[in-house]
Amino acid sequence: MESVNDSLNPLKLLILSYAKEEVRRKFEFLFAFDSRLAEVIRSTSEPLIGQMRLTWWRDILTKAPEDRPEGEPLVELLNNIKRDGLIISHLLALLDGWEIMLEDFPWDDRQIENYALNRGVGFFGFVLGKSKLSDEHIKIAKLWALWDFAAHCSDAKMRGEAFARCVSLSKETKPPSFDRNGRPLSILCKLAMRDAKSGRLSETMYRPSTAAHIVWHGITGL
Repeated sequence: MESVNDSLNPLKLLILSYAKEEVRRKFEFLFAFDSRLAEVIRSTSEPLIGQMRLTWWRDILTKAPEDRPEGEPLVELLNNIKRDGLIISHLLALLDGWEIMLEDFPWDDRQIENYALNRGVGFFGFVLGKSKLSDEHIKIAKLWALWDFAAHCSDAKMRGEAFARCVSLSKETKPPSFDRNGRPLSILCKLAMRDAKSGRLSETMYRPSTAAHIVWHGITGL
């Protein structure tokens, strides 16, 4: 059967390797689900079709495990996570963030804020398992979402706008504080903060220096 990790790029797989065993399933699902939603956006040319595909996942998230379809590895992993008592509502926020990506560019301030807040807080909140994040965690979650958007957006103007907001947020955001269970999150934050502090978006993440940065922080937390 297909593994949920098959959809992850080498960078995410490296980061995932630093997840502790007791939280690894959460990160596996989160990374794979986020990648699946990204693929929906990338492969959709008609917004209505994209909304229909996202609605399928919205229905999955709101159904009881026994009512969900079988045969989809990501759904099966979701069912196991649900039994662990995690807050699935954060995944609905993550989905809302991705749904905004179906809207045409350029975005106004409201759209950019809604995207960053929903995707960032949904992503971080799911792993942290808190119904409400602290103000500092919300800031770093939004910063990461804007950075990731800028790193993958093909529209130069929107890419520049998102990264400018990321840089601005970095000036009022403290270094993130996570325990060992949140190490994959802190790695993502380190990568985003490194670019934001330098004022320059990395051209590629696939460099030896980036891998070394991930390995060092993954092992030491520094």
